[in-house]
Amino acid sequence: MTRGDVRMSGVLAILLLLTLSGAAAGWGPEGHVIVTRTALAASDGLPRWFREAGDALAELSNAPDRWREVEKGAPALAARSPDHFFDLDVWGEEPLPPERWAYVERAARRRLRPAAIGFLPFAIGEEYGVLLSAFRDVQAGRAGGREAALAAAGVLAHFAGDAAVPLHATRHHHGWVGPNPEGFTRAGAIHQWFESALVARIDPAEVRAGPEAARALRDVPGAVRAVLDDSLAQVPRLYRLERESRDTHDDAPARALARARLAAGATLLARLWRTAWVRSGG
Repeated sequence: MTRGDVRMSGVLAILLLLTLSGAAAGWGPEGHVIVTRTALAASDGLPRWFREAGDALAELSNAPDRWREVEKGAPALAARSPDHFFDLDVWGEEPLPPERWAYVERAARRRLRPAAIGFLPFAIGEEYGVLLSAFRDVQAGRAGGREAALAAAGVLAHFAGDAAVPLHATRHHHGWVGPNPEGFTRAGAIHQWFESALVARIDPAEVRAGPEAARALRDVPGAVRAVLDDSLAQVPRLYRLERESRDTHDDAPARALARARLAAGATLLARLWRTAWVRSGG
């Protein structure tokens, strides 16, 4: 999908962009399932009832993309479209505020459009918090705690996976924009090519989470920022590989990059799940 480019100014622009900005899908359905199942395979430290819910978690990992199917009946859902991306090359190296509305205010002071840049790191932080709360309900024996935890963990799986997609961390999300000294493609099709077409040619068994996947995080926002930083760093390489695959009719190097990013998303996700469980008292 494409992100609409709504051109307005002032405070009204900020408010309207929160509901009118379009969004790019993350990994295609197969990619989000791979991220989720790979993370689950690395989650031995989580309770058995959670680890045995792989089918439910895999299905729920695509729920945020399905939300867009009901936007006409529930237009308020459109406000979550920018949750799927964060153009880090537009925001720059400045540290991110701790929560969504502080970010909106700071972006406005910098004359940036927050909904055009995206809200992905805040969506991850919020869903992580929901999962932590649900895990605490499980620990307290509250009814519905497990169901709430699985729902939150599935939605978190989606956004953690999105953070590992290079084209979700850059303004060059649907083709190179602006000065183009290397002659990269400007075609929007590169987005679907990387996150869906390549993934369809990847064996899920070849995707492995990193050895650190079972360890809880000390700094959740810092870990999310690190994955986004790494995603952004891969953007020029991704564009070079796209050109190479067209010239040589060999997409093996590009598939290797996609596998690595799927693994990065799975590693982040497993660590977020583990952190929430540990901090809940598990």
